[in-house]
Amino acid sequence: MQWMLDFTVAFLAAAAGALGIGGGAVLLLYLTAFAGVAQMTAQGMNLVFFLPVAAVAVFFHARAKLIDYKAALFCGGFGILGTAAGFWLARSMDETLLARSFALLLLALGLRELFARPEKHRSSSSSPPKHPRRGG
Repeated sequence: MQWMLDFTVAFLAAAAGALGIGGGAVLLLYLTAFAGVAQMTAQGMNLVFFLPVAAVAVFFHARAKLIDYKAALFCGGFGILGTAAGFWLARSMDETLLARSFALLLLALGLRELFARPEKHRSSSSSPPKHPRRGG
């Protein structure tokens, strides 16, 4: 029966990741809170899990012409630097502090989404805005 729960969580995390809404949060919460996996190990498992998921999502988004490659490369470059800095910071933190920091981040993001005022969408063009949350 455990395999069914694992499958469900993996499926939901992959679907959320493909939608671009942070499926890693689903997977990390499950691994740390319910499966008893240490935070750093769960983060590593999450990264390996999302390599094939991200590849499939990129394929479909590229096929639908939904990728701004110039912006993606720019963000990706700084993302690599941020990843290195984040890994160094995470490795230097106590495991409990890391887990609590992650929980606070999720709480802050959840509250922001829960209480954010919806923005009016521009309807002047038929193409969707580049970033719906910011309107363009």
